[in-house]
Amino acid sequence: MTTDATKDRLARELRYVADKAKPDNAAIYRNLAERAETGEFDDYADVHVCGPTALYTELMAAGFSKFASRVAAGEFDASREESETWARQQTDPETVRIMAAMGIGPSRKGDH
Repeated sequence: MTTDATKDRLARELRYVADKAKPDNAAIYRNLAERAETGEFDDYADVHVCGPTALYTELMAAGFSKFASRVAAGEFDASREESETWARQQTDPETVRIMAAMGIGPSRKGDH
């Protein structure tokens, strides 16, 4: 079970890398960390069509391919809990209540 929100893990990792980077690069990483902390790059945020893809694009444009590869690999994708929360917010509460009463939940067959 994930304890930290994905946006917090992402911001923390960006700051960690910033602390080891050259000053110019560190400033870019810190700026991305500040933006990540707002949830801008989350899977379910409405800032970008796809937050992780937007982050990946910015990282690649800055020449940060190593961190970009971590994003592309899904390291900072939404957790199962975050996905469930988002799905429940998108579904009519009455439908969620009926499904819960019937013992019906989302199919997890495709989960890894």
